[in-house]
Amino acid sequence: MLIVVSDAAFHKNEPALLNEMFDQGLEFFHLRKPSAPASALQHLIEKIKPQHISKIALHSHHQLANIFRMNRLHYTEVKRKKSNPMEWQALKESGCHLSTSVHQIQEAAKLPGSFDYAFLGPVFDSISKQGYSSTISKKIKMPKNKTKLIAIGGINEINLKLSFEMGFDGIAILGAIWQSTDPVKSFQLIKKACSSIVP
Repeated sequence: MLIVVSDAAFHKNEPALLNEMFDQGLEFFHLRKPSAPASALQHLIEKIKPQHISKIALHSHHQLANIFRMNRLHYTEVKRKKSNPMEWQALKESGCHLSTSVHQIQEAAKLPGSFDYAFLGPVFDSISKQGYSSTISKKIKMPKNKTKLIAIGGINEINLKLSFEMGFDGIAILGAIWQSTDPVKSFQLIKKACSSIVP
């Protein structure tokens, strides 16, 4: 599983870049802009091709899912701990795909089956956040849980192979895309490297 996560800031021509990545095989995109108002996110989503809307997961302003008939919602660690598990189950039963974030392997094992997958990281030293260093041993093997584990943090086309060797079910890319001078080309390189590992 290959996921691209948005930068917290808006980028020039971001919708066009996303449409191109989707056209070239991007499976899922996580729209994470914590400081952005709902109107700004709505404006971005409106510029995405209709056939790609179902591939977008919302990290905030979940009410936008009703407007665009989106069925992918992400719960930050903070929001998950403040919400009711019955809410997750109801959403899952209604056809929603839920994801969340954890920072400890032990936390992932405790997640209910309501969540399809969870981001765990930083696996490597973050590219997008200076000083945000990995605390995960590269020798560890991820346990198999009912919730899939997605590696995040410092991942690029060079080290992504190690993420899969550690037992992760997928990878999430942020800095390697959005700090690149050519985000689409960077996505192509990562997708090619990923497809050579994952059948």
